[in-house]
Amino acid sequence: TYQKPFFSHSQVPITMDFTSEPGPKMGYVLRGRTPATSISYHETGSHLFVASENDSVLRIVDCLNGGPPSDRPPMIKLQREGIRNVQSTHHGHCVLFSAGSQRGSKTNAVYYLSAHDNKILREFSGHTGVVTGISMSPVDDTFLTSSADGTVRLWDIGKSGNNIGQMTSPQNVEGSPFAAFDSTGLVFGISAAMNGGEGNHVHLYDARNFSVGPFSEMKVTRQDIEAILRRDGCTPESAYSLSRSEWISMEFNKSGKQILIGTKSGVAMTIDGYDGGALRSFMLDSGHDRASSSQPMATCFTPDERSVICGNENGTISCFDANSGILNRKLKGHVDRIGCVAANPKYAQIATSCTNTALWVW
Repeated sequence: TYQKPFFSHSQVPITMDFTSEPGPKMGYVLRGRTPATSISYHETGSHLFVASENDSVLRIVDCLNGGPPSDRPPMIKLQREGIRNVQSTHHGHCVLFSAGSQRGSKTNAVYYLSAHDNKILREFSGHTGVVTGISMSPVDDTFLTSSADGTVRLWDIGKSGNNIGQMTSPQNVEGSPFAAFDSTGLVFGISAAMNGGEGNHVHLYDARNFSVGPFSEMKVTRQDIEAILRRDGCTPESAYSLSRSEWISMEFNKSGKQILIGTKSGVAMTIDGYDGGALRSFMLDSGHDRASSSQPMATCFTPDERSVICGNENGTISCFDANSGILNRKLKGHVDRIGCVAANPKYAQIATSCTNTALWVW
């Protein structure tokens, strides 16, 4: 159930409704100097953490009052470690972040930071490639990291040092794997690309018994992806090109029935959470040939499972019906490419980032 966000004059629906007027409006804007590379809401919906790799800065937004927080610094500079990805934790003042990509031997580390007093509490080292993603368990203090070294590792925030589990990509794969917990914390998924751009593996693990291997091994073939792209309006040439797009993100919806995939070439898609069947595609609004886009697709589910939010190159945000693929609304207000999007887990509010980060409320 959604609660009332920071603007007292806002009329908040019980769901994130993009079909009714007046729709969400830009309520607060956090000014930045360089593009945001990662954003993460705290599980209570009270704060948003914004990472910018180019200037090694972590910014914090009070989502209830629409401004800088009163109980912690609004900006933390991480010049020594750098910052690429940020992930909120169960602790309101602490986050996980991965090092910036130009930090030498520490590039592959993940840190546990107290944002209250700007102290690094723990360091997690072991990956031999850049950490490309962090996923926090919703039920305990374990978290997953994905890396360009081809592995996914499971860690415990309370235990510095070695990981407590490591999952290696299947044979005959290429690129970096991606991992995410589902909303129950009982299952996590790992995706990895097949050789030759012929599709992707999606393996599901029991988080309590991951050492025995995946309990489900699904394959999402290039042909299946191409078929839904053509069904959803792509030309045959564009559908073929986009079906080979590299996957760069993975997210379960709240029920676990669908998995949302973001790609490197301006398309997102949903797949069936049980059998891996391709369900629906969502296109980047780039203003030119979709197949020529080289920009990653920033995308997320809303917690009510009704919508998929996608950031566009022209600074707009497309709000699609998750099941039909119909574009319900396009939000305007940014001046540059949207690199990050997120939905507040408790309030009727979404966050979108280019160089600036905006909170949208109903």
